[in-house]
Amino acid sequence: MIGIVSTVIQLAEDTKFDETKVTPGVEGFIFTGLMAAAIITLGFLLVNRLRRNAYRHEVQEQIAEELGSDAGNPGAASRGRSADESADRSDGAAGGETRN
Repeated sequence: MIGIVSTVIQLAEDTKFDETKVTPGVEGFIFTGLMAAAIITLGFLLVNRLRRNAYRHEVQEQIAEELGSDAGNPGAASRGRSADESADRSDGAAGGETRN
């Protein structure tokens, strides 16, 4: 084990350090720029989705409040019918009548 470590240290000391080979080059700079552009684009897309979801949530809350404030017949409002239509259907169904 000691022989391997001493060999690696000796090889490291023998190699010359070439400063021109430690730079990323043109490819590295292009890749870094593309990655930065992709991350910024993903950030904008994320913000847009978050805003859209927040707006949808606000609208759903407003609709729920409006439907909840309908004191006449909240069940009919949630199904999209007016109270009169709901009463007509329940009267006809209870009497055994069918509507034509």
